[in-house]
Amino acid sequence: MAPSSRKVVVLAVWYSFLPFLLIIHDFLELRPLHLPRYGHDIQVGGSDASAITKYALVALFWGLAATDTLLLSERTTGAICPGGTHIERFIPLAQLVTLALDAVLISQVEKLRQNSEAQPKTWHFLGTLFLSSAAVLTFLAVWSSIDRANFQWNVFLTWLAVGDLILDSMAMTTAIVSAIYLLGYFHSILVSLLLTTTGIFVYIQWRILDGTMIKVWSNWWGLVTGIWLFLGAGILFRFSRATAFQVQSTSEGVISRNRYGLYALLAFSLIFGQTIFVSPGGFRPTPGPIIASAKSESDAWIAGASKSKSLKEAATEYRERYGIPPPPNFDKWYIFATSVKSPVIDTFDQIHKDLLPFWGAAPSILRQRTTHLLEHPSLSMGGIIIEDGKIEISPHIRGTHRWMMDVTKDMLDPFAQWLPDMQLAFNLDDECRISVPLDRMKAYIEEGTKARARLNAKQKILPFSKVQEPPWTKDYLQADESIWEKKSSWFLDRSKRQIFYEWISPTCPADSPVNKYRWWNRKAECLSCSGPHMKNDFVSNWTLSGDLCHQPDLAYLHGVLLSPSAMAPSHTLFPVFSQSRLYNFADILHPSPWNFGEKVEFENNKSIPWAQKLNSVYWRGASSDGFAVHGAWQTFLRARFVMMATKEKISIRAKSLFKLIHNTKDTISTLRSMASSAPPPPQNPSAPENHLTVNVSFVGNFNRCDERDCKAEHITFYGSSTAEPPPSVDFQEHWRHRHLIDLDGAAFSGRFLPFLKSGSLPYRAALFRTWWEERVHAWRHFVPLDVRLGDLWGAVSYLGGPGLADADEIAQAGRDWALQSLRKEDMQVYMFRLLLEWGRLVDDRREELGFTL
Repeated sequence: MAPSSRKVVVLAVWYSFLPFLLIIHDFLELRPLHLPRYGHDIQVGGSDASAITKYALVALFWGLAATDTLLLSERTTGAICPGGTHIERFIPLAQLVTLALDAVLISQVEKLRQNSEAQPKTWHFLGTLFLSSAAVLTFLAVWSSIDRANFQWNVFLTWLAVGDLILDSMAMTTAIVSAIYLLGYFHSILVSLLLTTTGIFVYIQWRILDGTMIKVWSNWWGLVTGIWLFLGAGILFRFSRATAFQVQSTSEGVISRNRYGLYALLAFSLIFGQTIFVSPGGFRPTPGPIIASAKSESDAWIAGASKSKSLKEAATEYRERYGIPPPPNFDKWYIFATSVKSPVIDTFDQIHKDLLPFWGAAPSILRQRTTHLLEHPSLSMGGIIIEDGKIEISPHIRGTHRWMMDVTKDMLDPFAQWLPDMQLAFNLDDECRISVPLDRMKAYIEEGTKARARLNAKQKILPFSKVQEPPWTKDYLQADESIWEKKSSWFLDRSKRQIFYEWISPTCPADSPVNKYRWWNRKAECLSCSGPHMKNDFVSNWTLSGDLCHQPDLAYLHGVLLSPSAMAPSHTLFPVFSQSRLYNFADILHPSPWNFGEKVEFENNKSIPWAQKLNSVYWRGASSDGFAVHGAWQTFLRARFVMMATKEKISIRAKSLFKLIHNTKDTISTLRSMASSAPPPPQNPSAPENHLTVNVSFVGNFNRCDERDCKAEHITFYGSSTAEPPPSVDFQEHWRHRHLIDLDGAAFSGRFLPFLKSGSLPYRAALFRTWWEERVHAWRHFVPLDVRLGDLWGAVSYLGGPGLADADEIAQAGRDWALQSLRKEDMQVYMFRLLLEWGRLVDDRREELGFTL
């Protein structure tokens, strides 16, 4: 597990035992302890030691209850503690030692504060001690900043992080000063109990508000530990009322003597009553209602996507939907689309959403920025030049990526004759490139909306222009090899470092969660962060699930956000065409050469009927979703998934063993009944047989990593540094399994479309969005997963067991729709329409261009 996450969570767990350690320290030191029950100082020994023993036992049990409650109230992200001898594995031990030292330090400070003779010198001594420790920590911080990753964290902090650090520092300083002051008047045990219980109760209140504690109370063990957490605190307060003051009277009333017990009872009643009030009930939710709703919504979308039955209807529908006339040559597009039987004629909202900001930039600026991209091949851009209906590929493309442009040319060839002259810059890297701050994006959209309104008001509509002013530049086509050395000041190298707060936060509103607070705990899931797109623990809004503005915790839970392999983004609106993008980026989406070129494809002759498929969760792949450095892989999406699957596999095997034993007992019971002529025990015929299995593994060596992290990943997932990695398998092996998992890699996963066509059930956990996003529907054609993966096994358990009929229906609906709408011809239909729209955008007379009958 990542060090920062362990610091946040494990310290909270360990410090529950601080009162216990303090009483043990006092016992070992043979210090007198003033307990209210006795009314005087007692020396540990003989029968008086029983008071210490009682307190120690209560403190120990209370620490255990607090620990269990904290762990039960937290849904983990699956962050990984690496295998082998890595420093991360010693962090719990180091924290335990630190806790013990804290107990000794608190006890010694109490001595100093309660020593009346040394009182004048105490504060001066403590001040000197803390200043000295601050100097040591400052030196260590400066020294650690030599490391590149630490330097970035320490120096290039956002104001949001600085604000959190300032508030945390002020809170910690206040707590330390207050504790030191209280140690002059109260026993250290009471002071430590005040600090720990306050922190835990505030944490629990927060967890009640986000709903986690409801799940704790629904678990019998959670209920027991929760009760003991609150009652135990009252008992400990009752025991630890040891103060430097003498008890005023020994004839206290019943209420006064038991006020701490009453406090515990009232606190528990408040918390438990609050939980019952907000609890939705003890049922286990299923995605059944979401599936029913998704079916009707999907059917309505598909019906509306092909509402037009003639060119005239399509042109009219276009204008009504988008508020402008269709682009020139729309009739040629319509003929092409209908000739290949495209099931989508009217709905291309994705294109208009992608291009709207570019309407806010002048056509000449868009042409200049396109030329800039192609003049700097070091940016990893592939150029397509269309002139007089002919296609030319830019020569400055690395050999490993040339195939992408060859396939793109093949995609465009059938309709290139109907496209105006233009140049296009295609992103050859996996990662997306354009992140425009929100204020600038709003300005572009506002200007773009005005430009489209002016076009819509035009009475006379013109075809594409023959020439532009200034014309497209082609000088770079003749450049020599020195062109590779040209660097662009508009794009920055952000590979192998976190990009969230530099490239995501600026695209979000000021009042959004990512700009209001920072999530520091890499181990724990932020339930309120996923709340906007989740319902009953399942993704209910797939589109919103990709919006990072309400999900600050994802800064650590995806490779592209934490440590991308090749990231060269820009804050300027450049016309970059990409195969996929994050929701908050502004790249223009286009059909992927990977899919059009059928790099991986479903072979029809390998088809297997649903009933003959194994009821298993299957995944094979590489750790390609980021570059593993400084332990970043420990929270990557694919690594967390494989580790979760490994644990689930063990759990399923244990359940299977238990079931086998249970069935064996039933068989023996039945045989005995038959032997005695007694009727056999009743069976439940409606209970479905569930032989769900998990078959998940990385394959091959780990390559996207530095030496230390490659070794750690190998040991963690393969068992030892010398273990042979599992070999790659035939891609067609997937079709034998019902439940196929699709996860983001460095960008989108190229295997999702074959999964849809296979008749198996695809589950998709992704932040990257693609061109077909609007036409493939969650819970109708595939199962959406939150990238935190907390919903994975709930979905699999339902769809692999009681919801097997729903699983079959989704799988078949996904296959039927993919074979209609995600063919190579459908990619060409989308690309043809996209480039007609783009051709109008880069035309100097774009506010006069359109198609009329």
